[in-house]
Amino acid sequence: MRIKKQNASNPDFGVLRELTVAMRTLLDNPDRSELTITELLSLQDIDGSFKLLDTYEVPGDVRVEFCHTPTYIGAAVLMREVLSGRGDFADALVKALEACMHRKLEGHGYEAEDGRMDALNTFIKGGLRAFLETQHELCPGFHQMIHNILHEYNSAIRLKNTLRGWGEDYREEWQRLTVELSLKARFYVAYGSNMAKDQMFGRCNSPVVIGATYVEDWQLTMPSYANLEPQKGSRTPVIVWKIDAADEKRLDRYEGYPDMYDKTDIIITVNSKRISAMAYVMTDEYKRRSDVQVRPGYEQQIISAYEAAGFLESEYLPRRDQSLLTRDR
Repeated sequence: MRIKKQNASNPDFGVLRELTVAMRTLLDNPDRSELTITELLSLQDIDGSFKLLDTYEVPGDVRVEFCHTPTYIGAAVLMREVLSGRGDFADALVKALEACMHRKLEGHGYEAEDGRMDALNTFIKGGLRAFLETQHELCPGFHQMIHNILHEYNSAIRLKNTLRGWGEDYREEWQRLTVELSLKARFYVAYGSNMAKDQMFGRCNSPVVIGATYVEDWQLTMPSYANLEPQKGSRTPVIVWKIDAADEKRLDRYEGYPDMYDKTDIIITVNSKRISAMAYVMTDEYKRRSDVQVRPGYEQQIISAYEAAGFLESEYLPRRDQSLLTRDR
């Protein structure tokens, strides 16, 4: 198939749509596609994208349809090839995934959420769930983005806050996506009392310690119970666990998710590997509550957990202003 980027000042939209269809066919039914993997790779730009125009400087709806959407399709095709082990496409996939991260998969204008769901469905065809479960070190920023979208959906569903745009209810579609992309296991960043092994083994059936590390640009605070908050230049000691889906549900109950704590994914380095891992972060509503009674011995339990993990006292010693000291080492 003859392929060539279009000049944005005088595009042939018929050719653009034909090429987009060919890319989707390569993803959906490669045996019937006129486009080959080699030809697809010839389209990949220096920025990692598979945009079909020679510039992003076009109207927003055109940019989504012929720059971002083809990039999602191309990345999904490469994802499938990497998962299948056919050829060495890991580097091209990483570049494509990085190009997918600029707008968090959102569509244009009032169709922003519909565009994001379409992008997720495209990646599902490429094996997104298997990619999230097995390729943790390939573009952790992409993992973080996908996990945080799913955290957003799950929280909204549980809080019955699924109306967007013109009052459209996305509950059914978000529910389907979160089920389809539910993971058998995930990495979990524990700070505060969940660093204590006896507590974690009491709350979960099969947690596995991955290692001790720091989360950069996050600070441990104590608005009541422990919390993790963004703070440029800070570093907070944590324990990274691997938990299965059943243990995650147990932790959800203990952490009061999503009313007391919500979830966010953070990129960390543990055992020399850079990965995305989930953390519970206190909601603004709960932080503002003045009636929270912290259980006796809670603060000492945190101190003991940090000591057992081998961290310095200056990194966890409680202060009376309800924050914990964090100091660069």
